[in-house]
Amino acid sequence: MQDAIVWGPLIIKYNWIAIAFSALACYAAMKYWLKGKGDVSKPVLEDITNVFLWAFMIWKFSVIIFNPVAVLNNPYYILYFTGGERGILLAAIVVLIFLFVQCNKRKITFWLYAAVLVVGLLSYKLVYSLFQLIFNYLTQSVLYDLSQIVLAIALLIWMYIRKEGFEKPQEINQLILWFSIGQIFGYFFKSYSTPMFLGLSREQLVFLVVALCCLFFQNFRKKENFNES
Repeated sequence: MQDAIVWGPLIIKYNWIAIAFSALACYAAMKYWLKGKGDVSKPVLEDITNVFLWAFMIWKFSVIIFNPVAVLNNPYYILYFTGGERGILLAAIVVLIFLFVQCNKRKITFWLYAAVLVVGLLSYKLVYSLFQLIFNYLTQSVLYDLSQIVLAIALLIWMYIRKEGFEKPQEINQLILWFSIGQIFGYFFKSYSTPMFLGLSREQLVFLVVALCCLFFQNFRKKENFNES
């Protein structure tokens, strides 16, 4: 199966169509989450939408930073390639810095921003994995795609059931913990995942570190609350 729509000189990759629909789902989910939040809804949604656009641009064009030789040799390289995992990391750092600045500027708790951001990312992940599962144009890891869909749905349902609590760091911490655990197990179904240590791939090791950090924070908070009581 071809991985793009060819329309004369124009080539539209199915990957970009999946990204576009996933981004729409992300925006709709964030907007729905902010219903009933009063005056903070508009600025929070605007801030996150703007930083998502910046993050996308950084991820897309960071290839110039990480692979300048290829870009200089062939400028069209920018159209078809991205900054990859390093680009995602750079974009994530920019997103967090921007949101920290904005929450202090607007006097809005950072955890509201975090909850909206997580809802958007999970919705994006859900729709994108659904596209992969239906068209199967990026990977042959059907079980991996299914695991991502199930994980995203479960976490979104959990968030909406306990919506008010997700403006606190403890709930966000729990969410990141379970997402990381889900990713560790999910990557066992990924066909091109390469083991690096103890049978775990590089991605699984990263999520393992994140999960351990979440557990440390959770235990630290419990001890802190116990000492205060």
